[in-house]
Amino acid sequence: MKHGNRWMAVILAGLFLTACAQRPATSERIQPSYVEPLEGTDLKRVVLTEKAAERLGIQTAPVGEQEVVRKRTVGGEVVTSLDAQVTGLGPFWVRVALSESDLNQVDRDQPAVVLSLDRDDDEEEEDEADDDLTAEADEGPGDDDAEETAPALFYVVRGAKHGLAAGQRVLIELALSGSGTPRKVVPYSAVLYDVSGNTWVYTNPEPLVFVREPIVVDYIEGDLVVLLEGPSLGTPVVTVGAAELFGAETGVSK
Repeated sequence: MKHGNRWMAVILAGLFLTACAQRPATSERIQPSYVEPLEGTDLKRVVLTEKAAERLGIQTAPVGEQEVVRKRTVGGEVVTSLDAQVTGLGPFWVRVALSESDLNQVDRDQPAVVLSLDRDDDEEEEDEADDDLTAEADEGPGDDDAEETAPALFYVVRGAKHGLAAGQRVLIELALSGSGTPRKVVPYSAVLYDVSGNTWVYTNPEPLVFVREPIVVDYIEGDLVVLLEGPSLGTPVVTVGAAELFGAETGVSK
């Protein structure tokens, strides 16, 4: 009987060991992301798993090129020459007083538009456009002895049927530098600011790999950021999930 019990114990032990051998080893925990140093820089590549990228809802958009229209509407005063004041004839100018910094932003090679102050808000846009006058940058009357208290631009209005009078106040729409020329742009949602105020975007050079790249912002127009420096055209940049990638790279949580 003792031998029978001994054999039974041996059989049960064998079955237990077999079961242990067939049980799969406990799987190691899979990290949702890891970072790799970029040689020669202080930056790191962030590599995500597919599930991590899906959980973060990572979205990208390509760096684009767009003609951005930049305009500013300011007040101006109609002036004319002394001879024209006597004869009632002659050119009329719109004098626009601007600060030095604003003056440097105006593209003087582009025409300005003199807007009517008597617009009816209920009028159709095309009807309003008929009341607007095109003016070109000019040196001005040249015989105005009044002391200038601020830098000013003069825009000459040509033609005889403009209906302007000396001393009249008008609005004038000025084109700013860089208007109408192709510029490199990224969505505003792609821009990331660090604690020092530096601006970055995360590029997506290959699937599930993300690299932080510096950018230099010229100006922001609506939802677009116009760049002076940044990734080449067509480069995918992260528009959703950049803050989480920054946290993964630097160890700073959002």
